[in-house]
Amino acid sequence: MCLRTMIKTGKSCSPRPQKVFVYTAGVFLWISAFFILTMGTARATDIQITASVDQQELTLEDSVNFSIVVEGTRSAPPPQLPPLDSFKVRPRGSSSSFQIINGDRSSSITYNFSLLPKETGTFTIGPATVDIDGKKYRTAPITLIVKEPSAVPNTLREVFAEMVISNKKPYVQEQVTATLRIYHRVEIRNLKTDIQFQGFREEALKGPIQNTRIVNGIRYLSYEISTALFPLRPGKVEIPASIIELDEVDRTRNGGTSDRFDPFGQGSIFNNFGRLNHKTLRTKPITLDIQPLPQKNRPQHFSNLVGDFIISAQLSRTEVEVGDTTTLTVTVSGQGNVKDISLPSPQWGDDFKVYEDQSEYRQTTGARFVSGEKVYTYALVPLQPGRLQAPAILLNYFDSTKGDYVSIQTQALPLTVSPGTSDSKLKVVESGSDATGRSVNPVQKIGEDILPIHTGAEVFESQALTTGSGILYGIGLLLPVGLFLITSGIYKRQQRLKYDIAFSRSHGAYQRALKKLSALSPDSDPRGVAQELSLIVREYLGNILNLQGTAITSTEVEEKLRKGNFSAEEIQETREFLEKHETLQYAPTAGNPPEELIQNARSLLDHLEKKP
Repeated sequence: MCLRTMIKTGKSCSPRPQKVFVYTAGVFLWISAFFILTMGTARATDIQITASVDQQELTLEDSVNFSIVVEGTRSAPPPQLPPLDSFKVRPRGSSSSFQIINGDRSSSITYNFSLLPKETGTFTIGPATVDIDGKKYRTAPITLIVKEPSAVPNTLREVFAEMVISNKKPYVQEQVTATLRIYHRVEIRNLKTDIQFQGFREEALKGPIQNTRIVNGIRYLSYEISTALFPLRPGKVEIPASIIELDEVDRTRNGGTSDRFDPFGQGSIFNNFGRLNHKTLRTKPITLDIQPLPQKNRPQHFSNLVGDFIISAQLSRTEVEVGDTTTLTVTVSGQGNVKDISLPSPQWGDDFKVYEDQSEYRQTTGARFVSGEKVYTYALVPLQPGRLQAPAILLNYFDSTKGDYVSIQTQALPLTVSPGTSDSKLKVVESGSDATGRSVNPVQKIGEDILPIHTGAEVFESQALTTGSGILYGIGLLLPVGLFLITSGIYKRQQRLKYDIAFSRSHGAYQRALKKLSALSPDSDPRGVAQELSLIVREYLGNILNLQGTAITSTEVEEKLRKGNFSAEEIQETREFLEKHETLQYAPTAGNPPEELIQNARSLLDHLEKKP
């Protein structure tokens, strides 16, 4: 038919577009239905589970990609990992695949993990298990050998890191600067740091700072993170090795020089992205010998203040009257643990009535040190006239550079107090005379003006409100104001919940988390409980810190908590909780009963919410 049409008309013929669309859609639906009917179905005899690593020999600076592949199904549950105490485990997601080749279909799901070694030695990764339809499948064990990094000088490496301590023998409460420096001669991305300090009070310094440094004649870019440390107790304190993870960017193809005949070579926009080589760096542990503050020459009023300070004082007014007020402002500034300054109470004597205000602390954070000032204010009310003095204010501190105690004080400030100007004596005069005693004409009554309306004795009766009428009058006056304030507050809160996303997320986050905790069953699988608890806490942290999603790392949470009003203990507790429950999800057994895991989560939420 089509041939006859071509001979008669001289035009080519083709199927109608409507029919082509119908035929194509039918084929597509048939294939889709076939996929749906065949997906996820697998016979037990077809299921196989294997585990593999990308390398069996590595150093402490490397990480291992550990993969578990379940063939024969696309709906396998997450595997139970063997104990991995010598490694830090980080899940890297999963992927699934489905293929049909010559009528044979195959499906699989792959779970990926990163293993970061904590120590050197030879380790055997035991079998990982997967439970499918009541039958357990196990992988074969794998042996890993972890060695010390090769003794290659840092200057021959593309990337290396070190921890620099400003003073390894500080006194208690003396400020020490710990700087993590990451040197690199290649482009790096996705930088993550794990820095821990125990036995110190920490203050984050200004930064991070990017710098250029010359090491043994070689120029490096330097990424520096500095922290001010204040030792809390004397003795040996170790700063553990810091762990740095990053990706080196390799701009060449296949790690070598690009081929100039390659259409996707070095000049191509596709090669500008580069290949990322994951790298793990470790600094060396550092031991500090914390010196106790000497007992010799220790002053009586000493509050463990260490550093270099100055003190000053001034009066708002130096001339006042008896009963009037002047303000004494005392300012202590310097470098050191300014936050811990505590002034001894001055000897005011009987000349003043003193009202002390709350002190004000202002901190200045630099790239290497923490400095600041603390301001004290006193309201002085002189009780007698004369030449008085605001007493000197004493401050004792320990100067670590001199190795001795220093006492400084303000000057005694003079204050002139004059008597009150009002005359307290009453002047008495006789009727019919002026103040000088001279006689004056007596007042004479000429007539009466308009009389008052009430001229009876009831005018002089008490018109005070009774108890009942006073309460009613009070309610009548205060009720409109109270209703207005309540309505205004409710409206403002509703508007803030509507437009302030951060406030809306944080509002009720604690109650929602407790409700989810209460819904957990103590009789559930410990691994499942650990997974649910991790999600609940991450969702709570995301709400109060305004973070997107629940796939947030413990490092990201720690950085956000440091910027908020959270203590170092709360930050450390949160980090340990997240890392522990991240590992428990893949452990063969949680090790803790579900009741204890739930109680630990509730305790963490209470601490973060500042609940008693």
